[in-house]
Amino acid sequence: MKLAKLNTRRRRRSRPCVLLCTPEITELPEGLGNAAQYIRVKGGGLGDISAGLIQYLHQDARFDLHVVLPRYDAKIRDLARITYREIDLLGRLLGRQGVHLVMDSAFTALTEVYGESEIHPSIRRAEAFQRTIINDLFVRLEPDIVHCNDWMTGLIPAAARAHGIKSLFTLHNVFTEMETPRDIDRSGIDVRRFREFLYYQSWPDDSLANWNFNKVDFTATGIHAADIVNTVSPAFLEEIVAGEFPDIIPMSVRHAVREKHAEQRALGILNAPGDAIDPRICPYITPYDIEDVMPQKRVNKERFQQDIGLRVETERPLFFWPSRLYAQKGPELLAAIASDCVQRHGAQIALVASGDRIFETTFRKLAAASNGQIAYHAFREELNLLGHAGSDFILMPSRYEPCGLPQMIGPRFGSLPVVRATGGLKDTVSPLDETYSSGNGFVFVPHTSAALAGAVADAVRFYREPEETRARTLQRVMSESIERHTLAATAKEYIKVYERLLEEGS
Repeated sequence: MKLAKLNTRRRRRSRPCVLLCTPEITELPEGLGNAAQYIRVKGGGLGDISAGLIQYLHQDARFDLHVVLPRYDAKIRDLARITYREIDLLGRLLGRQGVHLVMDSAFTALTEVYGESEIHPSIRRAEAFQRTIINDLFVRLEPDIVHCNDWMTGLIPAAARAHGIKSLFTLHNVFTEMETPRDIDRSGIDVRRFREFLYYQSWPDDSLANWNFNKVDFTATGIHAADIVNTVSPAFLEEIVAGEFPDIIPMSVRHAVREKHAEQRALGILNAPGDAIDPRICPYITPYDIEDVMPQKRVNKERFQQDIGLRVETERPLFFWPSRLYAQKGPELLAAIASDCVQRHGAQIALVASGDRIFETTFRKLAAASNGQIAYHAFREELNLLGHAGSDFILMPSRYEPCGLPQMIGPRFGSLPVVRATGGLKDTVSPLDETYSSGNGFVFVPHTSAALAGAVADAVRFYREPEETRARTLQRVMSESIERHTLAATAKEYIKVYERLLEEGS
């Protein structure tokens, strides 16, 4: 009876309510007021796509959009230089605009979204975040749709089912965490109300042992309980279903995705870079358009070489590494060939990236011994953007890649990607073929340093062609990339999913 009344109230609303749950975001739309500029916390591509989707949904009058994310007090204070009392006021102001900040001590001191803390480990932060959504926002907002992102929101689709709320779960990566029902209950989430929708580590029974010891898999639960699940590229969905990367993708996650895929409730929706990532308007670089790409890229190359510590030799082909230095991204492949690449091809290599200390140390040593032809710098946004504008090629030899953004950003700047054919890289980069004026990069398949070296050699051969030939290719690639991969197109696909969920719930 209560559920029927709730559904009646939802139908009477002029606009369906969408609640988007995300642990990170790069920016909020200007239409949400001046306070929105102080909410910026990024851990990866999820922050970018969340910002873009919110921007387009905010412009779409069909939806009453609400956003919930953790309140990272330390980050807000750093951006705004304000007191905790003023942060409380900021939270109330944003709440009236549909932006709900989850206040909990688990987030207050964090400056990185996924940073670890002995007092508040990541599983505790995930529970604190979801507790507010399940216990408060579900009751207060009565959303028609809840859109969840990654493992930190994995319990929400299960709770949504118990509330009669439709849900979409977006899988940006395959990482998961597990916790017993007892400990989830102790965190303040009454898991008994939706335990039938949870995905357990082992087949559940009715014994006390299930409550105390049989852990709930957060990511698999999100996939299993959601009405629809999507990965952030079509190829990555195919790879999960096909059984690829058995040592990386948890079997629980693979099994849950396969179930949804068999039910035709699994989709691949490709991410896209933000609209402001454009060489014509981008900050920190000397701006340029398609017509003046060759001379202006040379200006940016010289600036980048100076800033990162390379020898200023603009005639050399410059390869740029824009990704984090984690094993997933394949940095060991580049380390194995970097010195030979410089000597054999007269190339330069620059990395603007942070990550595992062993890789950071490796590239610092390679840079120190390179006589100014290899450079490494920890990630800095302005240097990263200048690297895209000043480089000739983007390096992405990923072992696996749910989506990736640099391979879509680089071509906008006239920097061609060198990638391994996997996941989102396979969906967005095709081999360059100047005869047929097609393709936008250099692709290899085996995850080996020799295969990467072969693709680098192909890129250098292209670089040695006459400037007018290269200019025509870069102009074509820049034009196509700006039109092809857009947040507007990505948002349109998510809106289609929302409309499908609303039709099913009516």
